[in-house]
Amino acid sequence: MYSTISKLYYGEISPCKEPSPNTKRYKETSGRISEIQKTLTDKYPDITDQLDELLDAEHIITALESEADFARGFRLGVLLMYDTLYNVEE
Repeated sequence: MYSTISKLYYGEISPCKEPSPNTKRYKETSGRISEIQKTLTDKYPDITDQLDELLDAEHIITALESEADFARGFRLGVLLMYDTLYNVEE
């Protein structure tokens, strides 16, 4: 059995590749986005390319925010473990 560090190193753990949330709220929101996108492209076909660009930019921003949140959470976890192991008090 590998340690968690080994699993992470060998790519057996990859948080960014885990599936999207499987919640009712996520599915409803995702469906709503698709409906709005279809409505807009049906009503204004000339904005399809611009809408795609906007959505692509939004996806990039979301990915960058997720990466930063993951890093902050990881750092916080390490600090909590350090405080717990070494009984750090201010």
